[in-house]
Amino acid sequence: MTDNTIVWERDGIDPGWFFAGSVGSVRKSSSYRPGGWWFLPLWLPDRQEHDVGPFRTKAAAMTEAERLAAERIAKSVAGSAWH
Repeated sequence: MTDNTIVWERDGIDPGWFFAGSVGSVRKSSSYRPGGWWFLPLWLPDRQEHDVGPFRTKAAAMTEAERLAAERIAKSVAGSAWH
């Protein structure tokens, strides 16, 4: 993402659900919905239409989640430079 390290934590109840406080959550198909792994961005409401995916692997979902979060932060920083 940036110089910060993103720490993904496993949900204490559902072993197929991981979250990172600055990014969002990644959910496995067996825990959530069919098709693979899904990413829900932190900045969007928890609704199915906001899910990004499916991804074949957890690593692919987490990589895309981190990329999208970094992109959002970069846009936010660039936008605030003009104010």
